[in-house]
Amino acid sequence: MKASESHLAAIDLGTNSFHLVVVRLRGEGKFEVIGDEKESVRLGSGAGDLNFIKPDAMDRGIAVLKRFVQIARSLNAEVRAVATSAVREAENKEAFLERARAECGLEVEVIPGKEEGRLIYLGILQALPLYNKRIVTMDIGGGSTELLVGVAGQPEFIVSHKIGAIRLKDGFFAEEPLRESAVLECRRSIRIAIASSLDQIRAVGFETAVGSSGTIETLARMALLDQNPNASEETRGLVLKRGDLDRITAKILESSTHHKRARLPGLDEKRADIIVGGAILLQEILSGLGIEELQISPFALREGVIFDTLIRRSGAQTFFPDIRRTSVQHLADAMLGRDPRHLESSQHIAMLAVRILDELFRLGLVAELSLEDSLLLQSAGLLHNAGLIISHSAHHKHSYYIIKNSEFLMGFSSLEIEIIALTARYHRKATPSRKHAEFAGLPPDAQRKVRLFAGILRIAVALDRSMKSAVANVRLFPRGAELEFQIEAARDAEGDPADVSLELWAAENKVDFFQEQLNRACRFSVSQPAASQK
Repeated sequence: MKASESHLAAIDLGTNSFHLVVVRLRGEGKFEVIGDEKESVRLGSGAGDLNFIKPDAMDRGIAVLKRFVQIARSLNAEVRAVATSAVREAENKEAFLERARAECGLEVEVIPGKEEGRLIYLGILQALPLYNKRIVTMDIGGGSTELLVGVAGQPEFIVSHKIGAIRLKDGFFAEEPLRESAVLECRRSIRIAIASSLDQIRAVGFETAVGSSGTIETLARMALLDQNPNASEETRGLVLKRGDLDRITAKILESSTHHKRARLPGLDEKRADIIVGGAILLQEILSGLGIEELQISPFALREGVIFDTLIRRSGAQTFFPDIRRTSVQHLADAMLGRDPRHLESSQHIAMLAVRILDELFRLGLVAELSLEDSLLLQSAGLLHNAGLIISHSAHHKHSYYIIKNSEFLMGFSSLEIEIIALTARYHRKATPSRKHAEFAGLPPDAQRKVRLFAGILRIAVALDRSMKSAVANVRLFPRGAELEFQIEAARDAEGDPADVSLELWAAENKVDFFQEQLNRACRFSVSQPAASQK
């Protein structure tokens, strides 16, 4: 099948579910998701120790594959498909693979457990900014569980255990109602099976723990909704604390049948029968490793397959762009790319805003902030005019909506997204107010950041009032009780300075809100650097 080099699809043939993701490639390892599908197949359900794919399960799997391939082809995407434990361990896997070739035109790769763990790690690194941290990852599937420790894109320890949510259900919880003796037997079996791996992980060490895929995402979502029934079910920025997992697992175990468990908020009824084993397994992993908090990755195996394919194509050993910065740039390109002037102006404004914040750091005026906060301000600067794609009128409000709801942005927590979106929203017109529900809902320290960032961004926007990048740089100097903004004008090829009179006028008219945040008056001047030689 000849497919567009700009589109790529990955299919993950899991034991419980099949997943499809279709992406648009943007070069240098960058991609954006343009479509995804998930269907419960239960390829390994009721098949003993996953040693045989039953005829009805095989039929379900082939039917889903046909639909997924049809979707991918409709988008002119090249397809790469990988199969995990249910196919890997089945005695009749060749029959399934031959049907996939004959009926779907699809060559399915059956990957080893350790390769599955490595690909999951690649996917996680595309979703979370953890490249330089030593992380432990865990992914509980239907038939297997992958544990990995890695840093800088390189796995240091990988293991795949033949333990999964479906396998545990079939082995310990096939009958209902739920028996306490079965729960205890399940725990003992898990502890024996994973003890050596946990010892090795503790010996290697790690800084951060990350969980991925359906079972762990479901438990995190259930824990969130248990605490706050009105919470969004969005997985971005989701964190699962061990105490919350223990509480939600207790509720799962109190529900003696899958029909009762299906009533628990956040639990899909299709997972109600297999969630028991998955919850117990995750409890044992976190307890055994002393993990109190687990970050949840929205990316896993299928996104890892996409990235691995890009690495293979490029011939590079590896490349890991900063997913946060690249995703912000993707959104800016998508929203402002039709008008290069607006895109260039937003890039220049973002630079000026970060420059002002850097100067505040230098002067010790914002000691409570960090370099991570600088990225939030830069992102807001790049995206503050995104709403122009809808209309100029109230475009700051449109920018807020676009940033808050965009699927482009990756690697940011929900709170960070809200800070970026509100900073963009307040770059003009009304200032942050507790009368605004979105702003009022922020924690106090986040409210302070939005106020400061909005004040800085208003000045940065004013300093590019002509949209000609006339201001090359800005420095801040304390002058008694005042703060002086010293503006450096850009110079043309002949060395002549640009006219920045419009920018000075605009900045002087937009500085009031910034002055309130620092509680000091500000003034503006133009520096006089030596002219270049003509």
